[in-house]
Amino acid sequence: MEGNHASEIDIDQEILDELMRNLEQLESSTDLEGTALVSKTGLRIASSETADIVADVYSASPATLISLGEKISTGLGQGELREIVIRGVKGYTIIIVGDAENNFMLFTNCKKGYKLGYYFHKIRKSFKEMEPILKKIETK
Repeated sequence: MEGNHASEIDIDQEILDELMRNLEQLESSTDLEGTALVSKTGLRIASSETADIVADVYSASPATLISLGEKISTGLGQGELREIVIRGVKGYTIIIVGDAENNFMLFTNCKKGYKLGYYFHKIRKSFKEMEPILKKIETK
């Protein structure tokens, strides 16, 4: 399990524990795996035990992807970016992006494309429940 990483984010242990419980609950109620909360700058905040992922995947790449997605979404008149779906040969990565006041995003992976609608519902609901907790985290 991941804790807080470096001086950019100041996380109280109780807040981190609550976020970890939410991530574990999301995974235990679905086939999702590798779930992690990441700052929009790419710093991993918390991750589930199944998030056996190289740290680089959650570092500069998400920040670049979100920046590009925001430019495309607003540039095409589709409004504020909310989510990104990446489809690979072996499954999907789903990224839920917080609004302008929320500096975090939720990453997760799934292998079953036929359940995407269900996954989106569960992921959005979980992220919405975590937003008040995330607002307690101070970014420097």
